[in-house]
Amino acid sequence: MLKVTVPESQSRFCPCDLGSSSGMRNDCTVYIEKYPDPSHHPVIILLAAALYTLVFIVSLAGNLGEPQNYFIHSVSTDTFILGVIYATVYHRSLQTVQNIFIVNLAISDVIVCLLSIPLTPVTTIAKQWYFGSTLCRAVGGIQAIGIFIGTFSLCAIAIDRYFRLVIAPGSPLHKRCAIRITILLWVFSILATLPYVYHMEMVDYKHLNICGEFCTEKWPSPSSKRVYTLFVFVIQFVIPFTIMTLCYQAIFSFLRRRAESRLMSIAQQVNLMYMVAATAGRETQQHKEQLTHLIEQKKRVVAQKRRVTVILVSMVVVFFVTSLPHNLVSTLMEFTDSTELLTYQGSDFTYIINLATHFLAMLSCAISPLLYSYLNPEFREFVLNAISGINIKWANQLANRSWHPTQTTVL
Repeated sequence: MLKVTVPESQSRFCPCDLGSSSGMRNDCTVYIEKYPDPSHHPVIILLAAALYTLVFIVSLAGNLGEPQNYFIHSVSTDTFILGVIYATVYHRSLQTVQNIFIVNLAISDVIVCLLSIPLTPVTTIAKQWYFGSTLCRAVGGIQAIGIFIGTFSLCAIAIDRYFRLVIAPGSPLHKRCAIRITILLWVFSILATLPYVYHMEMVDYKHLNICGEFCTEKWPSPSSKRVYTLFVFVIQFVIPFTIMTLCYQAIFSFLRRRAESRLMSIAQQVNLMYMVAATAGRETQQHKEQLTHLIEQKKRVVAQKRRVTVILVSMVVVFFVTSLPHNLVSTLMEFTDSTELLTYQGSDFTYIINLATHFLAMLSCAISPLLYSYLNPEFREFVLNAISGINIKWANQLANRSWHPTQTTVL
């Protein structure tokens, strides 16, 4: 399970029983002093602060690279996400099935990014919850819903592309159907989160003279928590990863065959041009121009094929790298004795590993919107124009155009 509120794991690794009262004693001991671990080392704290700050800055005001690369120049991730939401909601011509799912993904990334990046490092290192009992459930629940929505949106995008390109190119999914699917995704995400929220509560360790309060999960039995953790691991990683891999593999095979067919057709035309020139005994200017055009067309097809390969592979790899570590660690900690599994030479590395895997998960919030919006170059240009506020007339003209794929393959 991708746990975005690390305090839930604090009670798991504390060698004590959970207390239920909320009182505190003046002679109490701070948790990190009584149960020290390597995450309290100044180097680890500074490194975590630097990395999370970097991700936060990149998400809010980072310069992500040049346009000819796969990033957007001088536009932050969150600004781009908000531009995606604004452009799609405001302009009906952009309300396609694919863009509806991308907006859903963008909303989930905003939720996770704004709530998880600031809170998780603090609670992981300090080992306390400072934000009250109401936010204990609210923040954890909203984050969990955002994570589910993001994952399900990735699946919806993959399935939509698969049907639109491979199964039924001439019969795309209707916009109303996409809206209904989006509503169902939100409903299912909320339902899947309810057990997690229901078992969240504030606890303290008053009887052990430990200061502070902790936001943690209290399940009726370890087995019930394990069942839920396994359930979340399956619907949040195993099934989505399988769907994405199968869909994009099928799309890749389809586009590769189509590209090879186009290359073969171009090669035949080139050979025909050479034969005509050889028969005529000389190469006319018209032949040269046609030959140059065919060669350039071949280069574009090869470049497009390479671009599609990189993007499709990146989709699966990014999801795998950012999602698996935290899901796997969280699941292993439920089914094994984590104090032995994650302890080395007497030091408990649970919190460091949890923080590192969570950081990887947060990277997806910065990468996914840019990667998926890059699949539609015209949509990306429109969003950038909406963000900058420059040349509004051009933006309106672009919005009013019928939205059809150009020669660039729009997945």
